[in-house]
Amino acid sequence: MGDLDKLSVPRLDEELTELLDRGRVCLIIDATDLDFCDSTGIWMLLATLRRAYERNGWLRLVGVHGFLGRLLELTRLREAFPIDPDLGQSVRMVSDQGISAFH
Repeated sequence: MGDLDKLSVPRLDEELTELLDRGRVCLIIDATDLDFCDSTGIWMLLATLRRAYERNGWLRLVGVHGFLGRLLELTRLREAFPIDPDLGQSVRMVSDQGISAFH
């Protein structure tokens, strides 16, 4: 994944918007390989979370660590996102709730 910053956010936002517009409102974003995230990335994640909720969906984050983890702690936004340690755990959590992660 690399960096989630003002240079990369427009492309990811476009892809997420396309998914939401096609009715895929339950999203899991794997941040395991994310090296850096700035405020632009945080705002895009929040906006995507809001758009998913508005469509009766959700957004889960996986593998939050390093800079993103510290940024979510500092901004007190960690509680806004369901966060799982790995993709397998995230899929299990979704399955246990009777929700399909992949529609």
